[in-house]
Amino acid sequence: MHRLTPVKCYDDIATYCGSRFGYKPPERHEQCRQLLSNEIDATTIGVTPTVERIIANYHSCFRSYRRRVDANCTNVLRKVIADHRLRATKVVRATMDSMRPLLLALPTLRIIHLVRDPRAVALSRIRFGESGRGVYTMRIQKSESPIIAEASLYCNHVTADIRSRLQLERQFPGRILTLRYEDVVANPEQRFRDIYRLLDEQMPTKTLDEMQKQAQKGQKLRLTTKWQRNITYNEAVTIARQCEEFFRLMNISAVDTLLRKLM
Repeated sequence: MHRLTPVKCYDDIATYCGSRFGYKPPERHEQCRQLLSNEIDATTIGVTPTVERIIANYHSCFRSYRRRVDANCTNVLRKVIADHRLRATKVVRATMDSMRPLLLALPTLRIIHLVRDPRAVALSRIRFGESGRGVYTMRIQKSESPIIAEASLYCNHVTADIRSRLQLERQFPGRILTLRYEDVVANPEQRFRDIYRLLDEQMPTKTLDEMQKQAQKGQKLRLTTKWQRNITYNEAVTIARQCEEFFRLMNISAVDTLLRKLM
């Protein structure tokens, strides 16, 4: 990778497609997706010459970068991947609906669905900065709570994922594992034994030791309960109400954590 210099092929297209989800109408986002994936041609859909040039420049830049990656990196990465029997990939934007084709195509694929308390997720996103927040949250009135808005947005997305995952579990039994972030921090040994049981593999001692160290750091920082000290009781109650389906599907009680907040 040291032979590649940073290249941003998407800078120019932001003026037409938007730099974040929500900056442009959904119809524009879909059109841009089709343009950038070559599903439609800019010359045949009636965009302005300027937009046509921007899209053409994007494709040219992407092709150029792909050639450089293939020349310097692809074979190296392919060999590294092929030399390892277990391969893991962390994905953040993918939905559970997108997992079904992969489960059908890859019989050895296993999926770990990691979820977290929406109140903790909202606090983390708000503190992370603009790049971690949705446009909906960034545009709300100052009189409203961004924590509530972000948590509600998260719950809408993750609840749909949970419903899809429950269907997939019935179709692909034994190939999907759900983990709660809070449980991993509280009891890393048991949760990672669950993961390696899913993989039908022995858990390396070094892996367990490292996970326990990381969990201990999280416990000292109180990562699973920090939200209780940083959002108001009314915010917590409102989120619990708006995320009721999330808590029900996860079979956990929002009330218990609210009571601990009062203590």
